[in-house]
Amino acid sequence: MIESEHTAKAQQTSCIRIVKMDLLGLTCMYLTSLWLAVAGEDYHDFDIKSLKTQPTFVDTPTNVTFKAGKLAKLDCSVNNLGTKKVIWRRASDFNPLTIGTKTFVGNSRILIEHTPLQKEWNLLIKKVQLDDGGKYECQVSSTQRNLRRFVYLNIIGEYKPSWRKPTILPEPDIKISGPSYVEKGSKILLVCNATGDEHPPDDLDWFKDGDKLSTDHSKQIYIRKQVSLEYKTISSVLEIEKAHLHNAGVYICRTSDLQITRKIVDILNSDTYNVKRGTDKDAIAASHGIYSGNTFHSHRNNSPRLSTNSLHFFCFICIQTVLQLMLQRFYT
Repeated sequence: MIESEHTAKAQQTSCIRIVKMDLLGLTCMYLTSLWLAVAGEDYHDFDIKSLKTQPTFVDTPTNVTFKAGKLAKLDCSVNNLGTKKVIWRRASDFNPLTIGTKTFVGNSRILIEHTPLQKEWNLLIKKVQLDDGGKYECQVSSTQRNLRRFVYLNIIGEYKPSWRKPTILPEPDIKISGPSYVEKGSKILLVCNATGDEHPPDDLDWFKDGDKLSTDHSKQIYIRKQVSLEYKTISSVLEIEKAHLHNAGVYICRTSDLQITRKIVDILNSDTYNVKRGTDKDAIAASHGIYSGNTFHSHRNNSPRLSTNSLHFFCFICIQTVLQLMLQRFYT
C-alpha cells in the first residue's frame, strides 16, 4: 500500500515535471519567436526592402561613336528611380548639363529624351562637334556613390557649318557667396551676383536639387533681388530662416541669359553623435539626386537603428530573466 502510494506520487511528480518542461519549452519557443519577430522585422523591412527599391541602371552602351554634325544619343536607363532625379554632366566638369528634364547650360543643342513613366533618360546632342567628345556621367540623386554610369562619346570627322560663323560665348560672370556649412536651426544666407556684357541680365532664379525656389512664407524661404544699371549687375539674396537637414544640397543660381553657377551647402546636426557627413560629391549626388539631398538621409536613419538595437537588447534581457525564474521554480 505504501509502495503504491510512493509510486503514484513519483508518477505524479514526473507528470508535473513533464508538464513544466513542456510549458517551459513552449514559453521559450514563444519568446524566441517574439524576439526574432521584433529583431528581424525591422532589419528585413529596413535593409532588404530598401535594397530592393534602390535605383539600378539598365545595361546600355557605354562607348558610342557618331559622325560630326549628326545627332548624338547617350543612353541611360534607370529602374526604381522613384522621386529621385537623373543628372547628366561631363566628367571633367562639376556643373550639371541637365537635371531631370531641365537643361542647365546655355546650349540649345543639348536636351533630354524622356517619356513620362518610362526608365529612359537619354542625353541628346544636336549637330555634335569634335569638342563634344569625351567622358559623360549619368548620375542618380542618392547618397551612394556607385549610382552613376559613365558613357564615352567619340566623334568622327569635323563639322564646319558654312552658313554662319561660329559664335564664341563670353565667360560667365556669376558667383554665389555664403557659408558652405550651416548649423541646424541657423539661418542660410546665400547671395548671387551676375554681371551682363552691355546691361544687367533680365532676371535671376534659384534652384535646389533641380527644383526652382521662390519666396514661401510658410517654409520661411525669402528671395530678394536688386539691379544696378551702373555696374550692369543683378543680385539676389536667398534666405532660409531656420535650416533643417533637408535644406542641405546643391544650390544653383541661373540668369535669364543662362549664366549658371552652384554652391554646396551642408547642414550640421550637432544633436547626433559620431555622424559622418557626406563629401562634396555626395552632396552633388544628393542634389545631382545630386541631388545624392538627398545625401543627408544616411544620418537620419541612424536614430531609428539605435532605438531598435536598444529594443532588441531589452527583449533579450526579459527572455533571460523569465527563463531563470522558470528554471528556479522547476527545480523547487
